[in-house]
Amino acid sequence: MTTNGHFYHISCFLCGKVWDEKENTTVCSCGGPLDIVYDYDQLADLNTYLLRNAPPKVIKYLDFYPLKEKKHLVTLDEGATQLHKAESLGKKLSLKKLYIKNEGLNPTGAFKDRGSFVEINKAKELGFAKVCVASTGNMAASVAAYSAQAGLTCFVFVPENTPRGKLAQAISYGANVIQVRGTYSDAYNLTMKVAAHYRFYLAGDYAFRGEGQKSLSYEVCEQLWFSPPDWVLVPVGMGTNLSYIWKGFKEYYRLGLIPKLPHMVAVQADGANPIVTSFEKKSKLEPVNKPQTVCSAIAVGNPIDAPKVFAALQESKGQAVAVSDDETLKAQQELARLEALYVEPSSATVIAALKKLIKKGLIKENDTVVCVATGAGLKDPATTLKVIAEPPIIEPVLSEVERVMDSDFLSLRAGSVGEKEKLIFTKVPALSEVKQKIKKEFSLNLDEETLKIIRNVIAKFINIKGKQIVKADLQSIIETVIADERRKKTLEVLDFHVETFKKKKPLATVTVDIKGRKTTEKSDGVGPVDAAIRAITAAIQKKDPVKFKLTDFAVEIPTTGSDATVEATMVLQDEHGTQVVEKGTSPDIIVASIEAYEKGYNELVYQRFRNGKEKT
Repeated sequence: MTTNGHFYHISCFLCGKVWDEKENTTVCSCGGPLDIVYDYDQLADLNTYLLRNAPPKVIKYLDFYPLKEKKHLVTLDEGATQLHKAESLGKKLSLKKLYIKNEGLNPTGAFKDRGSFVEINKAKELGFAKVCVASTGNMAASVAAYSAQAGLTCFVFVPENTPRGKLAQAISYGANVIQVRGTYSDAYNLTMKVAAHYRFYLAGDYAFRGEGQKSLSYEVCEQLWFSPPDWVLVPVGMGTNLSYIWKGFKEYYRLGLIPKLPHMVAVQADGANPIVTSFEKKSKLEPVNKPQTVCSAIAVGNPIDAPKVFAALQESKGQAVAVSDDETLKAQQELARLEALYVEPSSATVIAALKKLIKKGLIKENDTVVCVATGAGLKDPATTLKVIAEPPIIEPVLSEVERVMDSDFLSLRAGSVGEKEKLIFTKVPALSEVKQKIKKEFSLNLDEETLKIIRNVIAKFINIKGKQIVKADLQSIIETVIADERRKKTLEVLDFHVETFKKKKPLATVTVDIKGRKTTEKSDGVGPVDAAIRAITAAIQKKDPVKFKLTDFAVEIPTTGSDATVEATMVLQDEHGTQVVEKGTSPDIIVASIEAYEKGYNELVYQRFRNGKEKT
C-alpha cells in the first residue's frame, strides 16, 4: 500500500497505524516506533547493473530513500567508508575473514551522517526552518553540521556529562547547545516537548534517520563483492542503527543482489543493557533508569527502537551480548595497536563481544565477520586516558631519555577501570615494599633515589592526610615524581593556612623559602586555591623580579569518593614566552594546586638559567 501516489508510506511498527508525514514522523500514538514501508514492486525496476558496478556512495542509493525532492540535496559526501580487513586481530582471534566497517571516516566522525543526510533533507522538504535534537554527542554534531549546510537553525539538548569533544563539534557547527541535568532519556523527553511547543522539526532516532543508515548494509555487500557476511556486530543504544542495517540487508536480498542474510548481533554495555537483558530472558523490555558506562554514545536506558531490534535478532537468528567497561577499553587499545584503528569506546564494544561469541563457539574460524565501528576515537579521548598513563616530561638531553628508558616508565599503563580503586597501601611501606609493589602493579624498575622520593610522598598521603593508597594514587605519584623531583628547588612552600567564609573571600597565609630565605605573605582570592596562589606569587615577587603568569589550570580526579586523589595541572609562562606544564598530586585540591604551582615556578627558573636568559 502507498499513499498520495508515492512509493512509500509511514506506519507504526507495532500497531500498523498509517500516518501522514506532515503530521508525524517520530512515534505512534500507541508508543511504537514508526517505519517507512515501500512499494518494492517499484524498487524492483531499479538499475541493478548500476548498483553492482558503480562505487559505493550514499548518493547512489537515492531510490532507497523516502525523499520526494531529489534536487538541491544537502550532502557532506557521507558514506563510502572503509571496510578494513583486520588481518592482525583476525590472526590473534583465529578468524580468517574479520572486517571492521570504519564509520569514523564519515564527515563528522560517526555513522550518524548517513541518517542526517536523509533526515535534514526531509526537514527541508517538509518546509521546516528550525530543527531540534536530543543526543549523547554524535548525533548532535551530525545534525548540527547538516543543519548548517541546509541553512536551518539547530537546537541540541545533551546530558550534562556529554564528552567535551562532541560538544565542541556541535557548537562549532553553529548549533544552539543546551545541557540537561539528567540522563539521555531526560534530554529526549524534553526535546519532544520543545519540538511540539515551538513547532520545530524533531530530529533523532526515528524512521527517516534510519532509512539513511541502511546504506551501510549496501556498502558492505558491495565491498564484499555481493557475498554478504555471516555475522554483523553493531553497538546498540537506541537500536535504530542495527534495525535499519538489517532492513538494508533484507532489501538487497529481496532484490536478488545477495544470496543470503547475515546473523545480527546487538552489543551493549553492562551498565546500559536493557535489550540484552530482555533478549536473554525472552521478556518485555525493562528500561535501565540510570545508565552507567564509559560508552556514552550507547548509554541509553529505554531504546525507542527496541521492538525493531528484537525483530531483527529473531529474523536473523542473531545474538545480544553485553560487555563490561574494562573489556571495552582493553578492546579499544587492542584494536588501535593491532590494526591502527582508534575508535571511540562504544565502537570497541563489538570487539569485546566478538571474543565472547568466539569463546562460546558461535562464530567459527571460516565465518565472515563484520564489526561496525560507529565513531572515531577522537570523539571521546578523555575516556581513553582512563587506561593510559600520562607521558613523562623530560629535558631535551640524552641523559633524561636514558633515565626514562632504564626505568621502563614508558611501559606504564593504568590497567583496567576497576583496578584504579585497588587498595595498595594502608600504612607507610618499607622501601623494599614500594619497589616490589611498583614492579608488580606497573612492571617498572625504578632507581633507589626515585623510590625514596615516592615513599616520602606516600608517607605524606598516609601520615598527614590520612589517605589510603589505591592503584590510581600510586600511578599519579609515580607520574609526578618521575619527572623532576630531584632538581634543586628555588622555591619551596613550607606551610600554608587558608580560611574560608560563606560571605567573604577566602584568606590564605603562606610561608615559603625562596633562594634560601624564609618569608610569609597573606592574600585573599576568589577561591581558596586562588588566595594561596596569590600569596605565593606575592612572596616570589619580593625576591624575584621575573615576570611570569599562570595561563591554564585544570583539575582531574581519577578515583571516586570524597577522599579521592586530586591531580592539578598548571601551565606557567614567563616574559620570554617560555611555557612549562607541571602537575601536583594530593588528596587535597589546595595542596595539589600549590605543588603544581611550586614546580612550575622552579621549572621556569631552571629554564631561565639553562637558556642563558639570566646570568648565574
